[in-house]
Amino acid sequence: MATSDKAAGPLDRYMQVLELVATFPGALTLADVSSLLDLPKTSAHRLLKGLVRAGLAKDNVGGRAYQLGDRLLRLLHATADDGWITALARGHLQQLTDATSETCYLTRLIGARVVVAISMSPDVRWRSYVQPGIEMPVHAAATAKAIIAYQSEAVLAEAMSADLPILTANTRSDRDWVEQELAAVRNRGYATCIGEIDEGLAAIAVPIFLSDRRVFHALGMTGPLQRIMNEQLPDRLTALRNVAEALGRALSIGEKLRSRDTPQAAEA
Repeated sequence: MATSDKAAGPLDRYMQVLELVATFPGALTLADVSSLLDLPKTSAHRLLKGLVRAGLAKDNVGGRAYQLGDRLLRLLHATADDGWITALARGHLQQLTDATSETCYLTRLIGARVVVAISMSPDVRWRSYVQPGIEMPVHAAATAKAIIAYQSEAVLAEAMSADLPILTANTRSDRDWVEQELAAVRNRGYATCIGEIDEGLAAIAVPIFLSDRRVFHALGMTGPLQRIMNEQLPDRLTALRNVAEALGRALSIGEKLRSRDTPQAAEA
């Protein structure tokens, strides 16, 4: 696996280190990289720190071990098609929709955008609002808030740099308000959209935590404002959280299974 410093270009050397980090996540040290790639420790340190600065790797345990960075994990997640996500989520969404008689849907993070992956609805009148592939506005949609609230400052900045249209009298797009709203989501554990996209509709959403506490998905429920934001809200939030927990376990397993099917995983 070792390649001489002269034979490999800069990008190739970075890729070699990334491949090692992916193969031994959380266990690979500077000394390991130096030994496995037959590099001086100063060169190994420079490569590792370059990857960390770029967000492609991150160090833990006081900088003694390395694992894949959040930026790279988001990129890998964004390149996945929705097929396996839909397969894992369909049964859970159907159960939730049947139990609540409301439109329920799963969204996912792609870069700094949030899009609908799958939706279920007992009532065709509300189905068009959450069709798969629709982008959810990060400053207004409940599921978008539930995801973006757990992302880095860089992702938030990218999301806020997009066009943030004023859709109703209740829509807010200023950065300070959005940041306060996202902080509220983290504090209470759920997000709302109260007439911010359509004055007659409301939505509630909860984040879906993977086993490593990353958030790439959210589970939402939408319908007429008076029917969503009423005395049944606590029960609906409990139902959403229970399904989100089950989906988190399923999606975590799916992420691991999908990684085994990649060419790099097979070579490793």
